[in-house]
Amino acid sequence: MLRDLNVCKSGHCSNLGEPGAPDYEYHIRPLGFLAMRCDKCAATPPMLDNESYLKIWHSWQQKVALYSGRCCPDCGSRHFKCFGRSAVQKPRRQCKACGRTFSVRDPVTQAQRNNVEHIMRLMKKAKPDDGDNILMYAAEKGVHFDRATAQIQRLSLQMLWQCPPAQRIASVSFIVPYRGENNALWCLISTNMDTGEVIHISTTLVELELSAEGRYQSCQDAPSTNWDHTTSAMRMAEDQEARFLARGQFDRCDFGLVKVAKKGTSHALPVLTAHAHFALLRYLGHGIGQDGEVGSHCLQHEVFLRGACITQYAHCVKRDNMALLYVVGETKSQCTHHSTRKLGWWQNLWHSVTDTQGNQKAYSVLCGNNRLDAEQISLSTCFAAIRYIEDQIACHHLGEFTPTRVNHLMALIAQNFNQDLRFED
Repeated sequence: MLRDLNVCKSGHCSNLGEPGAPDYEYHIRPLGFLAMRCDKCAATPPMLDNESYLKIWHSWQQKVALYSGRCCPDCGSRHFKCFGRSAVQKPRRQCKACGRTFSVRDPVTQAQRNNVEHIMRLMKKAKPDDGDNILMYAAEKGVHFDRATAQIQRLSLQMLWQCPPAQRIASVSFIVPYRGENNALWCLISTNMDTGEVIHISTTLVELELSAEGRYQSCQDAPSTNWDHTTSAMRMAEDQEARFLARGQFDRCDFGLVKVAKKGTSHALPVLTAHAHFALLRYLGHGIGQDGEVGSHCLQHEVFLRGACITQYAHCVKRDNMALLYVVGETKSQCTHHSTRKLGWWQNLWHSVTDTQGNQKAYSVLCGNNRLDAEQISLSTCFAAIRYIEDQIACHHLGEFTPTRVNHLMALIAQNFNQDLRFED
């Protein structure tokens, strides 16, 4: 597992993902923000707070370990021996690397089972009842509602992580509201492009005390764009590239105010959330080419998503075993090539295609051996899941909840989406 994020993030450099390379120069400010430099390729990525990232990653690792049994909750090793049983008759495991003894836990306790089941029933309703809805139930149960939703999150994540490894992944960020004026959670969702299922969802809210360097704060961002249905996909890509340069820092975006009253809880920087998100996907085996196939990862056009993904999948990229692509716009049928241009600071090569209905899409192969046709390059599975999540949040008025409650329920909504998808099939 990569423990140092301050590495080269250039897809064509031999130092990609290599910590502590002799070609690195740290703590420089060539563009006004703290950065590092790789002398081999001249890349100057912003420096990141490793301490905060490791806290976030370790929190995810513990969840994977204790609720799936895939690894050691302390060191992450997958090598352990089984012996005996715990007091509640769970198989006991001991890590061969660090000696930690642990048992896989039930995500839902007996004390909260009734609350958990009732909340899950309420969230499955297409239209909440006036006399029986989740807001009223939360007001009635108070702290027991919070405990139940925390356990629902663990159960839902456990089910999401049971999805078989996906070779083709799409990832998109979005924001959801919570109680208070202009408060929002930044979210990152990844889907299996072949099945449409959500394989993981993250938010910036973490139940950890992060340092100031790792916490999100409202910051200087580029002015919003004025796109409409007539704006071409290539123009959207060009405008977004310009927005990256107008930011105070490449990997900083502004998604509004965030207020967290709960002690021991922080909003992480989206770039750190993205690194932990992609690290977990790789750890679960998603996006890695197998049996001679090449993995593919289609990304929303966001510069720090590219940096996070290529860093966490550096080993696959170097082996030419994964293609990484930006995608802007959506097409729905057979595509024909429209134009090709180099765009932005990084001069990535972009291709524009048009379908038979006149819909446009632009994409850029950032690295790797792309084997996808233009029709296959898409973020549509992510957008379908996001529409479902946003509809559920609006339907159940979840924007009136605290950020912790919204965060706990996000994984449940994603799992409900997967269940509905399977039911349709």
